[in-house]
Amino acid sequence: MGDKNNTNNNPFTGCTIAATGKLKNFTRDGINIRIESLGATAANAVTRKTDYLICGDKPGSKLVKAKELGITVLTEYEFLKMIPA
Repeated sequence: MGDKNNTNNNPFTGCTIAATGKLKNFTRDGINIRIESLGATAANAVTRKTDYLICGDKPGSKLVKAKELGITVLTEYEFLKMIPA
């Protein structure tokens, strides 16, 4: 099958992604730059429009909100594994 958008099966293209907690491999600015480099929108808050929440150590209210809204929560490791090589 041809991929018209040539996104290399990137699951994050067009998504809205927020991050919470302390991440091991990224600063807050760094994770937002990485999210946007994948064709996604980096969000500062969790809303109904959020597709994924990347969750680090000591997450705050964003995690509670994501669970309330049924948003997919990823660990930093899961996020990194999902990025196409």
